[in-house]
This record gives sequence, C-alpha cells and structure tokens, in this order.
Amino acid sequence: MTNDTQTQNDEDFDYGCECAMKLLNEPTEDCLNDLIDELDEDGMIATEVVYGLLATILMSMSSEDEEDEDQEIQ
Repeated sequence: MTNDTQTQNDEDFDYGCECAMKLLNEPTEDCLNDLIDELDEDGMIATEVVYGLLATILMSMSSEDEEDEDQEIQ
C-alpha cells in the first residue's frame, strides 16, 4: 500500500467518524437522510468511511454502557 493510498484511507476513516458524530449529536431522520445523500453522491461509500461510522457508533455505545454500569453501582 502506498502512502497516498493510506492517507486517503485515513481521511475516509476520519470523515466517517465525523459523519457518525453528526448523527449521534442530532439523531433525526432528516440528519440521517442528509448524511446518506452526502455519502452516496457517487453511488458508493468507501469501506474506510463505513469503518469510521461503525467505530464511532460502537465507541459511543460502549461508553454509554459504562456510564449505565457506573450509575447502577452507586
């Protein structure tokens, strides 16, 4: 893999993370539709963008689970 390819993959991953954060901060159907339209402009979504989306959502879910466990302990 070349440095240019890795740089593009990193940028795509970061972009996926940003998109996920937008959706997590404003979880509305309109926001979801806007993101889908933006991501799917050329008919494809880069794999790294999907990885970024999933990673951010999973991290958010696990942090919420940890907060719930902390509240149950107290």
